[in-house]
Amino acid sequence: MLQFYVVDNLWEGTLNTSHFHSLSDAVRAYKALPAANRKTLGVQRGIDAIDLIQCLPLFPNDREGEDVMVLRFLEFPMWKSAPQIMEAAQELASRLHIRYCLFHQCVIPAPDRDKLPRALRDRYLWPDEPGDFYTAAQWIYVAGDGRLSAAEFKRRYRTGQNAFQYPLVVQISACGMDSRGNYKSLQVSPWEFHQLIQRSKERVDQNKNEKRNLK
Repeated sequence: MLQFYVVDNLWEGTLNTSHFHSLSDAVRAYKALPAANRKTLGVQRGIDAIDLIQCLPLFPNDREGEDVMVLRFLEFPMWKSAPQIMEAAQELASRLHIRYCLFHQCVIPAPDRDKLPRALRDRYLWPDEPGDFYTAAQWIYVAGDGRLSAAEFKRRYRTGQNAFQYPLVVQISACGMDSRGNYKSLQVSPWEFHQLIQRSKERVDQNKNEKRNLK
């Protein structure tokens, strides 16, 4: 059985956590807290718990935050495969008018579709380092900072990053290819880049299995 919790302010050393049996009650308590708080709303099942919503500043000088969906639950099969979790996430997205998500230490525009758009359905990533598809990213567009090279982005945001401030990534320029192996320059959203990583990995695994079967 699912329960929900609200933490009033992660800025503070001592966390004040309230627990709820219904999502509606949790949302009501969450909304009552100031937007200047680093508040969070999460779900608990038994001894396991994970955040679903955090109130995060989008820019360093923002005094108030915006409600952001935390997509970390997608990284764990026990959460991702639970229909109740997905239903709760969808309800929260609607109730809180979610525009952004926190994904892999970046704030990104909330995905508006499950599948890649038609123009990307025969595209794959072409990484600089074989097998590391993140190295296919050439330029990363960060709100407030503009276009950054992948190396500069990593230098700014992956080293000593403030745990309460994340870059707002709006677009990625990447090296890609079509199904025939022809080079294609890609302009994609951060979520589309993630989907292309998954598809490219699947293609590599498929090719390995085909070669293994031919032996």
